Amino acid sequence: MVKRYFTVHGEKKEGVEKRKEKRKVKNRIVFVIIFVISSLSLFLFLRSPLFTVTEITVTGLEMVPREELFLVMGLRDGMNMWKLSPPEIRNRALTVPQIKEVEVERVLPDKLFIDVQEKDPLALVPYHGYYLEVASDGVIIGLRNDYEKDLPLITGLSQANMDVGYSIANGKRGDIVGEFLEVFYSKPSLPVKEIDVKDPDQIIVYSWEGVEIWLGKNEELPRKLEVMDHLYHRLLKTETNLLEGYLDLRAVEAPVFKPF
Repeated sequence: MVKRYFTVHGEKKEGVEKRKEKRKVKNRIVFVIIFVISSLSLFLFLRSPLFTVTEITVTGLEMVPREELFLVMGLRDGMNMWKLSPPEIRNRALTVPQIKEVEVERVLPDKLFIDVQEKDPLALVPYHGYYLEVASDGVIIGLRNDYEKDLPLITGLSQANMDVGYSIANGKRGDIVGEFLEVFYSKPSLPVKEIDVKDPDQIIVYSWEGVEIWLGKNEELPRKLEVMDHLYHRLLKTETNLLEGYLDLRAVEAPVFKPF
């Protein structure tokens, strides 16, 4: 009789375990169905016309045409908001030579906001009758037909491989120009009209008044330009024959005005 009891009890326990296992399987199936339905519903919701881009606001554009920028960024009418990647759009926009920085923001449900910061030209390079605009990073960002006397000229560079999007790469001369651009970026009021880098060992600068300034090599160039800025305006008031000589800053510790 004892043996019969344990057999019945074991059969009941086994039946209970089977029912529990069936419930678990059933619960898993229900969960999967709910998950699939929810995912499909979310997918259809995100692809709905509610999230179709209807307005793109762009601020900060002056040099770059809006249509050209949209083409580079891959933007077009009727795009779905969730198919757009702000980091990818930003990286594409930064390939445009004139653009310095970009911020892209989704404004749900159907708007996109793009803020562009363009580069400013700091100097001009005469090139086959035109003038190339150069930004602080040494990249050519524009082309002018006329010289408006608003930016310094850089002369003495090789005329090869120069176009919008190109970087000023002239070996040692290009390095010298890069140093000038860094100084111009932090101090745009320097009285410099022209920089002649034809001879890298004898850099010559001309002021807007026509005064010739010898800088020698580009050693301590930022310091030489700082001394020039402080000394030049004082000389304009005290020296009446500045155009008959040159300001010698080759030895920055002992600047001197010398007649020709």
